[in-house]
Amino acid sequence: MKFSYFLPTKLSFGFGALEEIGPEARALSATKALVVTDKVMVKTGIVQRVTERLGVGFDVHDDVEAEPRIEVAQGVADRVRAGSYDLVVGVGGGSSMDMAKVAAGFATNQGAARAFVGNNLFPRRPLPSIMVPTTAGTGAELTVTSMVTVDGHKQWINSPLLLPAVAVVDPELTMSMPQGVTAATGMDALCHNTEAYLSGLASPITDAAALEGIRAIVRNLERAYDSGGDRMAREAMSLGALMGGIALQAKMVYGHSIGYTIATRYRLAHGVSCGLPLPYVISNYAVACGPKMRKLADAFGVDGGDDPSELGKAVGAKAMAIAEHLKIPTTLKALGVQEGELQALAEECLGMYPRPNSPLVVDARSMAALYRRMWEGSLDA
Repeated sequence: MKFSYFLPTKLSFGFGALEEIGPEARALSATKALVVTDKVMVKTGIVQRVTERLGVGFDVHDDVEAEPRIEVAQGVADRVRAGSYDLVVGVGGGSSMDMAKVAAGFATNQGAARAFVGNNLFPRRPLPSIMVPTTAGTGAELTVTSMVTVDGHKQWINSPLLLPAVAVVDPELTMSMPQGVTAATGMDALCHNTEAYLSGLASPITDAAALEGIRAIVRNLERAYDSGGDRMAREAMSLGALMGGIALQAKMVYGHSIGYTIATRYRLAHGVSCGLPLPYVISNYAVACGPKMRKLADAFGVDGGDDPSELGKAVGAKAMAIAEHLKIPTTLKALGVQEGELQALAEECLGMYPRPNSPLVVDARSMAALYRRMWEGSLDA
């Protein structure tokens, strides 16, 4: 067995963790921060709660949008380069944290935002950053990736240099999430943990995080959705999302790739676009990941026997039941995808979003068959 794992981010977790942001900013010798967020976070007062505790000078950049376009990233670059900042603070969901991470990179690296789309394209070390998630979903506070939409297609800006210096994860900040946001972000966290567990790059470290994250989410997502004031459920969901960020060093498999093909076409929240294919991906990968399926089933709380294929269908059915509870579509047909679109979607998935880390080798024919199963609602791989 051979693997590597890299996570230099300092983590502060739990109710009241926000009180640590001032000491952490001072420990980084910060004097002025750019706070990257969105207008909802400003309106709800969460940004004020953060900045009151920051203890250093700051400006607020609140022009982040959901599923940010590359033009939004360029706006972030222009703003951070126009000021004299020595710290970036991201406040919000995955989109705000992704834009905060690239802001830290753009501050010390010149060039158009489009020039950094891809892998490892920051030659100079970014500014230090602190991430403050207000949702329990992306785990972006512990990942190397920032997602951007370029000309209508999902792309990414990847670099280990973008890993934040500090992540402050306070479940108190998630308590006011609306039901729809709780559903989408929670399903995203479940997808991260599950896909990382099924990845060919998984290690004992990422597997341990993923399984613990799955347990926390499966036991608490519906509770958090039904009763947003359930503090124990909110704390468990924040932990589950955090575990997903840790597990994602194993990378995702084809569930996210499929999600990218439908997200912008149907204006779906990221967790919805990735949550729809999750049950089918689980059943599809079951035989290829046979020795791991028993532990996955245990984490999902289902008993499907010992046959990997049957376990895959049982776990997939549980994931589908959770999605239905959260009012997330579970078939492409229900989403509005036409039968005639399936082949083109399958070709786009393989052509634009390949997964060399996938333990299941997928070709054009098998991918088209997977899209048809998702259209029909069949978990029979």
